[in-house]
Amino acid sequence: MKLTINGEVKIISGSNDTLFLQTLIEQLGHQPRLVVIEFNGKIIRPENWPSQKLNNGDRIEIVTIVGGGS
Repeated sequence: MKLTINGEVKIISGSNDTLFLQTLIEQLGHQPRLVVIEFNGKIIRPENWPSQKLNNGDRIEIVTIVGGGS
């Protein structure tokens, strides 16, 4: 499956099963509580990640939340 993740085309292989957004986020090593996901131009709420099916050509932007302060 070919996905565009943060502007970079990536080939996701190794599974003939349906791939869901939650699984992809975990495979990429992201902590779900520390990221915001834009899926095909829309922000997807974390409770919807497990049911959001991925398809060839989907565009995903992963924004990491970084804490800090003065």
